Formats: sequence, C-alpha cells, structure tokens
Amino acid sequence: MRASGISSTEAAILGLLRLGEQSGYDLSKLVRGSVGYFWSPAQSQIYSILPRLVDAGFAVRRGVRQARRPDKQVYRITKRGEAALDEWLNDSETEAAPAKNPFLLKLFLGEFMSREAVVAHIKRGRAEAAAELAELEQIRPDTSGAHPYDGLILDWGLVRARAFIRWADRAVREIEASANLVSRE
Repeated sequence: MRASGISSTEAAILGLLRLGEQSGYDLSKLVRGSVGYFWSPAQSQIYSILPRLVDAGFAVRRGVRQARRPDKQVYRITKRGEAALDEWLNDSETEAAPAKNPFLLKLFLGEFMSREAVVAHIKRGRAEAAAELAELEQIRPDTSGAHPYDGLILDWGLVRARAFIRWADRAVREIEASANLVSRE
C-alpha cells in the first residue's frame, strides 16, 4: 500500500473505471489492449480487487440482466475512488515492481492530471534516470570471467537510462508545445 491507501494495481483498475462503467470481463479486455503492455494483473486479480474497491467505497457495483448470457456485475468509480486515484497519481514516490511500471501507468492516466503534473512526473523520472546513468558510468564490469554477463547488464542499464533521458526530453517538449495534450482535471 502507498501513502494514498491504494496499490498500483488498484490505481490501474480505478483509472480504467474512471474511463467508464465496466464489468470485470470488460476490464480484463481493456487491460490487454491498453495498460497490459506495462501493467498486467491476472484476470483473477482483477476479480478479487473489484469487491475490495466496492467495500472501501472507491467503486460501486450494480447488476445487469442479460437476455442470452448470465447476468453480470458492472462497476463504476465513486468520487472517493477518484480522490484516492488522484492522490496516488500525485504521489511522487513509486513502488518497486520489477515486472510492472508505475511510471508508465501514471503517464497513461495523465489525462486526469494537470499538464504541469504530467511534466513534473516525467521530469522526476528523467532526474532518476540521470542519477542512475551517473552511477552506472562509474561501474567497471568484471573482466575476469567470473561474471561473464556483467558487461551486458551494465550495457543494458546505460542504454536504457540514456534512451529514457532522450525520450523524457522529447516528451516534455511535445507536451509543452501541444494544445492536443490536455487533461480532464
């Protein structure tokens, strides 16, 4: 749990619910076509989180009758859920998650942040990448053969940090120059 009281996965689901009322199945499909590239909870995890969000007052559920299929439950974010999501989005700390990327999740949900907050988020990421790059540039890989992949791992870190810095600089320029990149704040 973060200071905002919700996990990154809960934030992802609330962010998707903020786009409109959805069933658990709808959310699973939406994850696969959007945030799933960088944030992919299991379908069972989505179904287990939805009742918790309802219990916490972050979402509401209603039943929908269907003629040719079993009835389903659809969920909608509440004002309290929006507030929790906004708090999570504006939290400058990100939780460590090796296979998931809270930075990209916040950027994906950037339409619910001010442009200034999105730019600040990218600049924080850039600063972290620059600090990491400076550290990595001081490391000399093991050449004794004891750890044959040290050089490759170091190389990956260097390439990744430099690429992120280039991307962040370009993204900030585009956001600051574009009237199309607006928020729903």
